[in-house]
Amino acid sequence: MIKIIYFGYFFLGVSSSLLILKKGNNFFKKYFLDNPNKRSLHIKPIPSAGGISFIIPLLLYDLIFSYFKNFEDNISLSLLCLPLILISFLDDLIKVSPKYRYLLQLLTSFLILRFSNINLFLFSPIINIFIFIFLVIFITAVINFTNFMDGSDGLVAGCMFVFFLIINYKLNSNISLIILLGSLAPFIYWNWNPAKIFMGDIGSTFLGVYFIANILQFNDLNEILGLLLIASPFFGDALITIFRRFFKRQNIFKAHRQHLYQRLYLGKLSKKQVALLYIFQSAIIGIVYIKLNIIYEIGTILVSFFIMYLIETKYAVSFEEAINNKLI
Repeated sequence: MIKIIYFGYFFLGVSSSLLILKKGNNFFKKYFLDNPNKRSLHIKPIPSAGGISFIIPLLLYDLIFSYFKNFEDNISLSLLCLPLILISFLDDLIKVSPKYRYLLQLLTSFLILRFSNINLFLFSPIINIFIFIFLVIFITAVINFTNFMDGSDGLVAGCMFVFFLIINYKLNSNISLIILLGSLAPFIYWNWNPAKIFMGDIGSTFLGVYFIANILQFNDLNEILGLLLIASPFFGDALITIFRRFFKRQNIFKAHRQHLYQRLYLGKLSKKQVALLYIFQSAIIGIVYIKLNIIYEIGTILVSFFIMYLIETKYAVSFEEAINNKLI
């Protein structure tokens, strides 16, 4: 009976997302058309802000659920993300100054930490302040890393589906996550190569912060670390690229096409192959963590990184060549 109810919520997410994508297609084309630029991996204008299709069903459920509970229990995580959702929506629509975007990212990070289940007061006041600041910066980094990785069809949505599926398993089925998974499923289909729609900043930043927000609901540090490590291939690409650009004295805040996933596509792999490569790696690491433990997970990650190094050597354009490699 319970499984049927969960399937019902999943179907609710699927049907709601499909309705938004189909009925809102002209709206996305009119107000959120993504024209290709020097950093893009697409050559034709494609509607963006499709993240609305998986955000709205989740927000509506959480809002209704919270209303009937008289907002007495812990506030729903999606509602804590509203400042980031709103500023990202405006950024997709009219472009917003980076400083305002980051301020709202900080505010959302504060809210996530305020309602997390981790104990932030284990040490002296000064150390606690440093830990809090570090965590705020870390959350904003996850938000922006997710946004950086949103440059190839199906990559972010596919990987995030795996991440949330594993978190949902660890939480013994969470209805909000089930609705999100259902809402993500049709979006992945629409976003798969050749993409009919992009998620936009509203989608990528939300998925990044919602991912970390759910992980911080655990109070076991080993569990938090284990779940974070599942995303190693995904966030590792963004982190390693930043370090490489920094040591080569390049502007780490400037848009580029030097992430490994971009260089693989500029090289010899298709967008489908790139997306599947990251999705399968994340899934394997997640299965190892669930079935074994974090030690085996770390070993699997090291093997994964070595395999990615070999794939990079054989199929990707070089780090330097990616700057001048043009598709448009």
